[in-house]
Amino acid sequence: MSKIIETTYEGGYNSSTKSPLNSEAVKANMKFSPVDLLMSSYASCMLATVDFYARKKDFEVNGSRSELSYEMSAEGGQVGTINVKLFFDKDDYTAEQKEWMENSAKNLCHVGNSLNPAIIKNYEFTYGA
Repeated sequence: MSKIIETTYEGGYNSSTKSPLNSEAVKANMKFSPVDLLMSSYASCMLATVDFYARKKDFEVNGSRSELSYEMSAEGGQVGTINVKLFFDKDDYTAEQKEWMENSAKNLCHVGNSLNPAIIKNYEFTYGA
């Protein structure tokens, strides 16, 4: 079933977006790039996906955070490389838990899986941050 996401451009680089999950419209001041919104969506999706699969395995990843940077492709007009740094506040995760976390971030995030496969993604995971 498809979901309708309604965005209204209000002029002056401002927009508001309504989604079925929010009762209030999300306002965006476009004094930053739409690609920044894409990176924010990707980061949020990865962290939520890691949390979802961690909870299925009976552990938590509260306090995690991300830093993403990107470079545009030489052809221009599209992202060429995304550098992903994910930080987890605990350093006592087991090797199996870390494997689950890293796999879910890299392979199970819906936003990441929707990106052009030609985009180079570099991942760095830090534990105990």
